[in-house]
Amino acid sequence: MAAAALASCTEPSTSSDPVELPDGEPAAAEDTDITVAIPFPDVTMYSMYVVAADLGYYEEEGLEVEVITADNVTAAVASGSADIGVESTGTVIEAIRGGVDVELVSGHYCRQNFDFAVQSGIESAEDLAGTSVTLAGSPGDPAEFQRRQVLAEEGWDLEGVDVEVVYPGPGSESWTEFFVNDRITLQPFYADDRAALEAHGADIIVEALRNWANDVQVVGTDWLAENPNTMVRFLRATLRGLDYIVAPAPGEQPENADAVLDIYEANDFDVTGLRESDNLWRLDAHLACPNLYFDSEAWDVTTETQDLEALEFDSSQLVYLERAQELLGLDNSPPETLPYP
Repeated sequence: MAAAALASCTEPSTSSDPVELPDGEPAAAEDTDITVAIPFPDVTMYSMYVVAADLGYYEEEGLEVEVITADNVTAAVASGSADIGVESTGTVIEAIRGGVDVELVSGHYCRQNFDFAVQSGIESAEDLAGTSVTLAGSPGDPAEFQRRQVLAEEGWDLEGVDVEVVYPGPGSESWTEFFVNDRITLQPFYADDRAALEAHGADIIVEALRNWANDVQVVGTDWLAENPNTMVRFLRATLRGLDYIVAPAPGEQPENADAVLDIYEANDFDVTGLRESDNLWRLDAHLACPNLYFDSEAWDVTTETQDLEALEFDSSQLVYLERAQELLGLDNSPPETLPYP
């Protein structure tokens, strides 16, 4: 009866017709086999799904979750080849603007780290003139504008510098491959790229953290209307997995790091470098909000920092997240400002 009541209230939402979920525990999941699409495999960035599955959180919700990679996550979700996807916030905004039938249901990471390396001997932006640099994996990635902005704010303004911007591919491991083979002079990087860059003799010029939404979770509009209980249950289990990773809190030494790394290793990820590190960022826990925060402010900050045309955010999409948060005693508070770890 509860499932029927919930399903009846979840037609595709509009700003003028918000979804209302019944109080209390969600009914049984409608769809129990869930496919999550991610843009590329990463041992830490998408680990909340692996951890939540390994700890049995999805099973407790009656769900079985499979993670796949997709070249175009929003297209995979809109077409039904994936149920849930993780995609960059700017890409999702542009997809919704373009009429793609997806709904933004929660955040994924609520902060972004902006780390940049240059070849040894490069001491200023002017020294990059006449060389090739990488700012994003593919042309049109809205993150490129953000990275230019952060570089400028940190004293490495590329405006007016004669550089060729090249796009080696979506994963940072391909950027690093270009870098260590001396094909580019500057690149953004992530924690698991650092060892290779340092071994090559790279200079780390910027290490910065911004409270800007990184990726978000999206679902197909029709799928969401048919699976409201599944959505709430999936988000609740994912929140529990994320909380296990970041405990005791973002910006602090993760207390479950060894257990999390054991889970990664059991799922065939190479964690040698992560085990040898005691830095706070080794699990990317400083980038995450345990409540999967997202709201209209995060949406607006993305449009501003990625130089996108303004688009109104439909906050009714967050009703599933807010219910999952409520069930766990959480709210949708925005991220606190953290020092770079």
